[in-house]
Amino acid sequence: MHINPDPFSFLTNLDYTPCRLPRLEAVQFTDPHKGLWELWGNDAARLKELGLVARDPVRDVCKRSVAIDFGTSSTVVAMDDEHGNRRLLRIGVRDFYQAPRGTDFENPTVLEIIDFKRLATAWTAQAYRPEVNWDWVHAAHEAQASFRDNPGDTAVLASILPRLKQWALRSAHQTLRLTDRQGHEIELPPLTERNPVRGQPMQVTANDPFDPIELYAWFLGMAINWRGHGLFLKYHLTFPVKYEREAKDKILASFRRGLQRSLPPTLIAQPGAWQGFSVEEIASEPAAYAAAALPHLGIEPSDDGIPYAVFDFGGGTTDFDYGLWRWANTDETDEGYDQVFEHLHSSGDNFLGGENLLEHLVYASFQQNLDVCREQRIHFTRPLDGQRFTGDEAFVHPTQAAQTNTVLLAAKLRAFLESEDGQLDAQLRIELLNQQSTKTPCELSLDRQALDELLFTRMQNGVREFLNELATVRHELPENEPVHVLLAGNGSRSRHVKALFDPQGEHWPQLLQEVFGPDGSPEIIIHAPLPIREDNHHAPTAKTGVALGLLRLCPGEGVKLIDHVRSTSHDEAPFRYFVGRLGRREEFTPTLTPHIPYQQWHQLGPLPQGVFKLCSSISLRARAGMRQGDPELQIRRLDFPSTNTQDKLFARAIGPTRIELAVAPDEGSLTTRADLFLQTLDLAAG
Repeated sequence: MHINPDPFSFLTNLDYTPCRLPRLEAVQFTDPHKGLWELWGNDAARLKELGLVARDPVRDVCKRSVAIDFGTSSTVVAMDDEHGNRRLLRIGVRDFYQAPRGTDFENPTVLEIIDFKRLATAWTAQAYRPEVNWDWVHAAHEAQASFRDNPGDTAVLASILPRLKQWALRSAHQTLRLTDRQGHEIELPPLTERNPVRGQPMQVTANDPFDPIELYAWFLGMAINWRGHGLFLKYHLTFPVKYEREAKDKILASFRRGLQRSLPPTLIAQPGAWQGFSVEEIASEPAAYAAAALPHLGIEPSDDGIPYAVFDFGGGTTDFDYGLWRWANTDETDEGYDQVFEHLHSSGDNFLGGENLLEHLVYASFQQNLDVCREQRIHFTRPLDGQRFTGDEAFVHPTQAAQTNTVLLAAKLRAFLESEDGQLDAQLRIELLNQQSTKTPCELSLDRQALDELLFTRMQNGVREFLNELATVRHELPENEPVHVLLAGNGSRSRHVKALFDPQGEHWPQLLQEVFGPDGSPEIIIHAPLPIREDNHHAPTAKTGVALGLLRLCPGEGVKLIDHVRSTSHDEAPFRYFVGRLGRREEFTPTLTPHIPYQQWHQLGPLPQGVFKLCSSISLRARAGMRQGDPELQIRRLDFPSTNTQDKLFARAIGPTRIELAVAPDEGSLTTRADLFLQTLDLAAG
């Protein structure tokens, strides 16, 4: 049998099908990209003609778990084999015959749309294992290679969706357009929750909205459900703690659709054969990392609990997580558990992520070259938390040309962000798109020192916030046990993070003194990010540890997770904001703070002339004080006509980003007044 080399060969090569067909050497195919999954049982006549008999796919159903860490930059897939070994999968590498590398298992969360019309036609023609051609769409490593290896080809860049996870979160508020390689423009509809009906075969039509998360999940499923593994029905995902229930449910629904569509139709056709199919969330990302890292480091639980704190510096955000790892007590042992993870507290920096920092480097570099941008009519974009500058309306635009310019310059600055030495050439020649989307040669000046200081300052603020949050939960930790700080995420490999967490360096002692003061800090043991081991690709690393740890938390593993954060918030993400008013000296004075209980009223203050200036921020710097004008402080004018001089404004948290407002003379009136007017405000809506 001759099959041409293909970067996604497991989609078409019979040797990777779950049917385990015999006598493969006698089969000839002229088109390796088309229709080979028909031989998995779709076309009985063709099988008979070839003298082959498809194996019953029910025999290939596995009852083991699959763990998926769907990340901003990369996605990791882990599973147990029949011997209990935990293994990782690589998705869409260019050459599967090439010797594996540790980074191969960090599968980029990227799609590249080459021919959307042909892709959409095939994608909506049949629900299960649609005949999608690799020449129409690339995923993971191959798409990432196109994104990074061709930074000057604007046609390639316009066809790539590099941050699927961030798009999923922003799609309701931010329109995104792609242009495939054929010049066809695609406007992505907002992500919606479209769950398949449990136990019923899925149906697809040409009217279904295009869901890139579903398509990416299908690619993952096609890598999971093949001959060498079997067919899997149990999938577990992990999310950051701060993700709202609504956002998580949308992503889970897309994964349910995509993963289910990777199962063979011959399995779906057999009643009851796939009824156990499920895709569920079971843990937060930092908690899953702790479940992998602590045992890997040779640490054992204790009866009182080993305190841990995770600093998870990822591509989108940095998450902080605090908890205890202990032996199960008598009651828990009777329930079948051996160990217990208690999740005590979570927080994080929503803008301290590798990709966000890269956007800030780009934004700062463009500002350093406004004369060039003005002369050549160059537009660019602003990070979500970027500070405006005078005259920015001429430069900052949400156009595809502006987005492309940001991507082009980001490709040039990525090495500076990720390098050990932080070297950067002072001059950069680059082709950018002007306002007519015409390529224009530009020469930019880059201030290495200023850009490096930008990185250091933002990371230092993140480490300071991490320690401040540790100080707030210190009373919940055993006094006689040191706190194990686990550095997770590829961002924790940064030269600045290493320097900031160095116990022998100048910055760490200063930060401890600043946060804990004269009373002194608890004993802290810092564990560097788990390294990539080329001698054992399936050992947990700073990135893959989340998926591998998630396997340890799956049902039946004897490890119990007690999530105090989720139980307090009734399975919703905790409230994320600081909310209050300005003080006498224009300093922000928060009344509502992150993690406060929902549905409890708090007085914000009086309403002079029926007006209230509501201040809010998600920055942890609000604990130490922020002033009017801070780019991370949002101020809204709220008007309340017909108020009395004795009236006050009250607020209560009703969701991770939403508050409810009411005007009343006192708290008692909130429950007794029949004419009480309630107003809902989404703080994330801007």
